Amino acid sequence: MKFLLSFPSFISFLLFVVLFALHYQRKRLASYLIITIIFSNYLFATPLTTQIIFAIIGKYPPLSIEQIVQKHPQAIVVLGGGFYLGQEFNNIYQSGGASTQRLQYAAYLAKNTQLPIALSGMESTYGMETTLLQLGYSAKWLEKSSQDTNENAQFSAKLLQPQGIKHIVLVTDAWHMSRAVLAFQQAGFSVVAAPTDFPEGKLMSQDLHWWQPSVTFFMQNTRGWSEIFGHIKYRIRYWLLNKA
Repeated sequence: MKFLLSFPSFISFLLFVVLFALHYQRKRLASYLIITIIFSNYLFATPLTTQIIFAIIGKYPPLSIEQIVQKHPQAIVVLGGGFYLGQEFNNIYQSGGASTQRLQYAAYLAKNTQLPIALSGMESTYGMETTLLQLGYSAKWLEKSSQDTNENAQFSAKLLQPQGIKHIVLVTDAWHMSRAVLAFQQAGFSVVAAPTDFPEGKLMSQDLHWWQPSVTFFMQNTRGWSEIFGHIKYRIRYWLLNKA
């Protein structure tokens, strides 16, 4: 389902319609669609689209250590975002994808706040725990069963809340944060959103204008596009649950 709602699928659908229009001699329609495809690809490579997507799903700002400490959280919860298995690591699972950046930030927060760390997601079994140990920290809690953000929240609640842990620092990437906050609040947590891995942080130069295209922003915005649909899905799900 995620693939069908992705930006590449949208472009592929438009290309299919172009071929259909050309087959039936609808050259004007085909021309309009080709222009739409070209403009869509350009727009998706600009910071403007990043700003639009964050305006839709919501963007949490980066926090200083002082801002986090002032909120008196009880633990840091890090969400999984991928793993890596390679021969160069003697076939020992490591964190991969978005997990690594999240773990680096969690280790930084733990060093400066002395808060314990909980890892949530199947990736905590497949790599996150190993990588966190390599960073010099260990997880106090491991939630190893969840396969999506909603399960991250529900299973973490079962693990942490019986121990009195309800006020947490939530660590995930900037795109994912707004949906993750919805899930963890629904599960009964008070959340301090501590996002990392911001799209603009992946640029060598911070001087890019809103209209200037970049391969980096194209890749980032395709991720943001999928988060729009995920965000809508979660809002509808939780609205229905709360109405029931």
